[in-house]
Amino acid sequence: MTKHAGGRPSEYKKEYITKVDEYLESRQDEVFEFHKTRGVKSDGYDRKVNVKLPTIEGFAIFINVSKKTLYNWRDENPKFLHALEKIEVEQKRRLLDSGLSGDYNSTIAKLILSSNHGMTEKTDITTGGEPMGVVMLPTKK
Repeated sequence: MTKHAGGRPSEYKKEYITKVDEYLESRQDEVFEFHKTRGVKSDGYDRKVNVKLPTIEGFAIFINVSKKTLYNWRDENPKFLHALEKIEVEQKRRLLDSGLSGDYNSTIAKLILSSNHGMTEKTDITTGGEPMGVVMLPTKK
């Protein structure tokens, strides 16, 4: 156990690395398909996704510690860092895949991808949105 200045010893356990896998398994989306009807006639089937997006905060709750504690352990333990990265990678994959398929709300997916994963829209600020002309540069002979 590692002692922190002015605090009690860390309660980090190696088993938390495998707890990440348990957490990810518990955070699988649930898909419900149902028969939708209008009056007497059937219009077909519809589906609803109960989203269970994995988060670092959710994992902290899963193992009953604070998010700050997780980040402290991450900084002290490279193997734990790798385990937490699995949560981030899974979150990004699901936001991209399910955002594109329409299973997730695209606005929320975009927000989380930009704030948690550094993905942003690129804006052309040099031409004011107008097409750029071709610029020919002289070649050296």
